[in-house]
Amino acid sequence: MMLAIKVLYGIATATFLLAVIGVYGASKGKPWLLIIFSVGMSLTIVFVAFDFVALTILRKQAGELTLIEHRDCWLTPLDTANATDLPMLHEFQHLLQCCGVEKGYEDWGSHIHKSCICEIDEIDCIPAPANSSLYEDHDSSLMIMIYQRPCLPILVHYVNLVIDVMITILATVVLFWSTCLVLAILIVVQLKRKVEVPPVYYSAEAKAGNYASLAENGDIA
Repeated sequence: MMLAIKVLYGIATATFLLAVIGVYGASKGKPWLLIIFSVGMSLTIVFVAFDFVALTILRKQAGELTLIEHRDCWLTPLDTANATDLPMLHEFQHLLQCCGVEKGYEDWGSHIHKSCICEIDEIDCIPAPANSSLYEDHDSSLMIMIYQRPCLPILVHYVNLVIDVMITILATVVLFWSTCLVLAILIVVQLKRKVEVPPVYYSAEAKAGNYASLAENGDIA
């Protein structure tokens, strides 16, 4: 995450410097500054295009996590999973109001974690199994409600939503940068185009006395 933030800061700084160079070159009519702007902007667009492709691939891979053939990737029951991963899963279950990874509370076996308990009465809540460890320190006559939805589809949905927003922003930025690049190239071509001015010659015979009105010569009826 920190590396991604540093890369974004670098891109933003480079884009700002290129914008300053481009505006100054266009205002002062400096073709070489516009050429620097065009080259730098072209490289930036290529870099962002690679990010666009990477995000598209990442979105496809995130969607494949919910397929049936990937179920064996999840270690169940979850109470035997790596202890370093469980706190994050507990946090997800609490925030996303879900239980388990892919199969719901069944991923926990008989040791369902307390983060699966519904804090308020909701439609997506179901009674916990009678053999669950949740009833060990609880009155068995009172029903415990747990979240029904698994966490993985919800998490994938939010990940895809974030990726879609980033792809839309990148596409808009690339379109804007491409427009600026085309304008810079047109300005460079215009500045390099030679404007041919017809030569003006002075003649000593060009005096007022050497000209006669058209009416006197009978040229005007």
